[in-house]
Amino acid sequence: MSESPTTFAEKLAFLIETMHPDSRGPYDDEELARALGVSRQYVWQLRTGRRDEPRHSVAMKIVRFFGVPDDYFVNDDTTVAVMRQVQDLLQRRDGVPGGTDPRDDVELRRLTLRILGLSAEEREKVSSVVEEIRSYEARSRRHRPRRKPARPDET
Repeated sequence: MSESPTTFAEKLAFLIETMHPDSRGPYDDEELARALGVSRQYVWQLRTGRRDEPRHSVAMKIVRFFGVPDDYFVNDDTTVAVMRQVQDLLQRRDGVPGGTDPRDDVELRRLTLRILGLSAEEREKVSSVVEEIRSYEARSRRHRPRRKPARPDET
């Protein structure tokens, strides 16, 4: 997208078009309605702009469903940051020969978008945890610390 969307419908359309498993197309109104606990007609109204703003509870269900920050629909800076992040991920995925597992793709997008809402200090903590996990996974199984509980002392 060259321009940032300004209406709720445009922002929702971006999520619908991009935030779906790679192995399938975008969610349809019926699928979203079931996931959000609303009618198909209500989803259609939101998606087409016939209804400008949803109830707050529905907006929160939408952001949770797509895994974007809570202020995605109300803060244009957040919307632009999310759009750039998603587009970067899609380009990176599409540029990698063989791609990735489609199930990982959606989770990767959601995880990345959740990280956007964290402070610099919180992002550093997440980064440290990820590095510890990668370091652990890189070791051969023989050299990994055992996770079995210690035996109780026999006295």
